[in-house]
Amino acid sequence: MKTDFYVAVLLIAVGTYLIRAVPFVLSSKKVTGNKNQPQIKLFFQLMGPSMISALLVVSVESPLATLNYTQLINAALGFAGVGVSHWLWNNSGISVLAGVACFTAALLFL
Repeated sequence: MKTDFYVAVLLIAVGTYLIRAVPFVLSSKKVTGNKNQPQIKLFFQLMGPSMISALLVVSVESPLATLNYTQLINAALGFAGVGVSHWLWNNSGISVLAGVACFTAALLFL
């Protein structure tokens, strides 16, 4: 049992490292390499939203699987915070912070 836990933690650590290290390695090659590669530029533009979407998909349970409507309201308020802040500022960082703040406020007050 303990070995499985250590293997899982090690795999998570390696995955997290690769998610963060690969873009830096590729961006340094982009700077020193050929400037006329629109595929690499597009990759870096889509990397941030793709990671956020991937984390969202694996962290949110299906609404049909839960009968606790408080969780659904909390998630909806978090999504609303993300949507409104993105509409106002068009900044991914601020949108994530606003979503976390709205979700936390919903947890505390509902």
